[in-house]
Amino acid sequence: MPIFHLRTNVKNVPESFISKVSKEVATLTNKEEAKVMVIIEDNIKITFGCSDAPAASVQFHSIGMQVEHHAIISESIANLLKDIGVPHDRHYIQFFAPSPTHVGKLGTTLAELNKPKENVIHF
Repeated sequence: MPIFHLRTNVKNVPESFISKVSKEVATLTNKEEAKVMVIIEDNIKITFGCSDAPAASVQFHSIGMQVEHHAIISESIANLLKDIGVPHDRHYIQFFAPSPTHVGKLGTTLAELNKPKENVIHF
């Protein structure tokens, strides 16, 4: 369930960037790309350091993400952001590692969906 949510004042982030981010997030989290969600909000009002130069805010969510991986993920995201014109010193990244009980899908939680099915035999 990795989720990459980018907010940036960069205008017209190319569609190809979404695919590039999706593949990178799958690689970084070692999860199937089919489970990756990428949200990009471009051309929004952001000021950073009293300047409206290109800037970004990223929220990165992934169940099971380890704190010791944050620096590696941060470097990768910084390089992706550079591709759309956001320099390394003009963004923040927030990391979230929710419990499967705190993520909903299909009208339940991922914790419930991942529970082993009980073999019930009826006579």
